[in-house]
Amino acid sequence: KLARGNYRYSLSPGEAGPYPSSWRARDAVRSLQETLGGRYQMSIHAIPGPREHIQVHLTLHDGAPLTLDLWPRMPAIARWLPLVLIGQLLLLLCCAWLAVRQVVRPFMRFTQAVDALKPAASNAQLMAENGPDEVQQAARAFNAMQLRIQEHLKARAQILAAISHDLQTPITRMKLRVEMAEQPELRDKLLSDLDNMSRLVREGIAYARSSEVLEEKRQSVSLNALLDSVVCDYQDVGKAVNFVPCTGHDTFAVRPQALRRIMTNLIDNALKFGGEAEVELCSPQGDSVEIRVRDNGPGIPEEALQAVLEPFYRVESSRNRHTGGTGLGLAIATQLVSQMAGSLQLRNRAAGGLEACIILRQQDV
Repeated sequence: KLARGNYRYSLSPGEAGPYPSSWRARDAVRSLQETLGGRYQMSIHAIPGPREHIQVHLTLHDGAPLTLDLWPRMPAIARWLPLVLIGQLLLLLCCAWLAVRQVVRPFMRFTQAVDALKPAASNAQLMAENGPDEVQQAARAFNAMQLRIQEHLKARAQILAAISHDLQTPITRMKLRVEMAEQPELRDKLLSDLDNMSRLVREGIAYARSSEVLEEKRQSVSLNALLDSVVCDYQDVGKAVNFVPCTGHDTFAVRPQALRRIMTNLIDNALKFGGEAEVELCSPQGDSVEIRVRDNGPGIPEEALQAVLEPFYRVESSRNRHTGGTGLGLAIATQLVSQMAGSLQLRNRAAGGLEACIILRQQDV
């Protein structure tokens, strides 16, 4: 009747064994020694076996042997303890999430500010200069950088526009004087050079304007109709330009005049180097649409595909303005596409020629 789940009594001398040394038996042995050591003669033995087993041999006052069998076990866990541990874990996770969010939030603000950076915008979207000292310093530096970039681009556009505008008058005066030349061959060469200079001046002014904020409002238009009208203008003057419309929904919010100028520059470039051009409107995919302009010309070296989008860059080593152009047509198109929240990509076709791909994203009207 005195037996329990982890111990029992036996009126026998028991078995002999070494002194227990495990950490689990240590507390039980200490309690027995403190309770019974001064009242009874006893010895403690560890009994070998698959389960930890301790025997305490006692001699009662009447000389009878008594054996106490013990099987040490882990103390019982209170039912509420797992709930407390789970609660502590959840609290720790919440604190860690809040701490990580506080650390990451400034970086998210920087990412959003960089994504929203538009150097051509009329007013720079300055980043809030609050938070820790380090974040405030970084925000001030970023805002100052935005303002410097904007001022630099404005100054560059103003200088280019001023130079181009001031050159128009002397060029016109020189044309009038050349017209009075007596030698026809010399007169034709000079007029050709002056025409090239005039074209460069006009495109310089156009490039300067393309870097400014577009004042034209977005309108929902039929891209099939808009592109077809651009192509028809070329076909009316005998140019080999073909249009492939899309078959699905073609209404898109764009700046019509800006898009018309982009298409004109790309088609002119295709006709100049390929003799003919094909314009294709792809069916809209989600909130974006692609417009492709192809030619069958010599293409562009792969290493120069990005460089030709920069102003005044010409692939031809001869820098011949008659065949190589002024180097501003693609740069103007790139600027205008960027202002329409789109992108312009060039790639060489496997069958030969160049393909210019305009990707426009839907914007609110």
